Amino acid sequence: MRSLLLKFIVGIVFICTAFIFAGTLSAQENAEQEDAAEAKSIADEKADESIVMSPRAKLIRRYEGSKSPVNSIVFSADGKQLLAATGGPENDNSAYLWDVESGKLLQKFSGHTARVNQAAFIPNSNRIITASDDKTLLVWNIEDGKQVFKLAEHLEQVKCVAVHPSGKFAVSGSRDCTFTRWNLDTGKATGMKSAHKSTVMSIAYSKDGKFILTGSRDMTLRLWDAESAKWLEEYGGKSTDDGHRGSVLSVAISPNSRMLLSGSADKTLRLWETKTGNQLLCTWSTIKQPVYVVSFSPDGRKILAGSGDFQARVWDIKTGEEELRIRGDGMQSVLGAAFSPDGKTIATGSRDKIVRLWSP
Repeated sequence: MRSLLLKFIVGIVFICTAFIFAGTLSAQENAEQEDAAEAKSIADEKADESIVMSPRAKLIRRYEGSKSPVNSIVFSADGKQLLAATGGPENDNSAYLWDVESGKLLQKFSGHTARVNQAAFIPNSNRIITASDDKTLLVWNIEDGKQVFKLAEHLEQVKCVAVHPSGKFAVSGSRDCTFTRWNLDTGKATGMKSAHKSTVMSIAYSKDGKFILTGSRDMTLRLWDAESAKWLEEYGGKSTDDGHRGSVLSVAISPNSRMLLSGSADKTLRLWETKTGNQLLCTWSTIKQPVYVVSFSPDGRKILAGSGDFQARVWDIKTGEEELRIRGDGMQSVLGAAFSPDGKTIATGSRDKIVRLWSP
């Protein structure tokens, strides 16, 4: 009897160990598959040499200094400064701040040990925040370029960050499938939410601060109540006819919160109606490579997308027509793109390590 009991216990331990090992292996394989997919996407990027019918934008200025690809770009609220996140080849894992008018480099923020995926201004302060593959976020003083806080709660790479309009809070998305809310006065986490079945690649606040939108490698977008972190709606996914068929790499919320925008590895940009989930626009066939970044114009009438086919494009929401293409000057994959606050110019950040300012 004792011998049978011993064999039973040994069997249970063996089975449990096998399950734990299998789970660890599965997580490792998933991570490796994500890395392989990203590497293949980069390797497959080629310039689109098709005839461009819509008008081209005019190059105004170049902002140089980075030794690595520019992964995101954003204007300051007054439109006078440009902030870029860099990292990748050459390991220049930094953030750069330029004066828009003069092109002068104002500050370089160095301290991350892996690629900086996104950088953002913190409203009502003289600070910025950066999100990195080193699993941390850093808050910096703009004037002296010194670190204020190190935010380290995520278990995996931090892929994205968004700041509440008040400047008091930030949310970050990670490869650990969560988003975390941070108090920017204290540098402390105030909650972590299991958000998706795979990496949270993009995150955004609504202009009024009431909603959070996340996009994931699980091919879905999810809308959340910013105060309670309650999941409100899901858009796309394998179970719908009108969903992405690849990782959602970028998301944005319209100024009036009535529309959502998403860009994907499936080479499409999709515009959604927030309340109904209806798809208002889908760019099939016009984009030849992954859509890395999307945004709304300040007035909410136009949308902007940057992609791996070495171009950025602008559409008119009302007509659904493409009205502008941004390309040339040796620009490679567009990883970051943003309208200026007055909507008169557009900035792009590229894999070629250069930030450019364009005029329609």
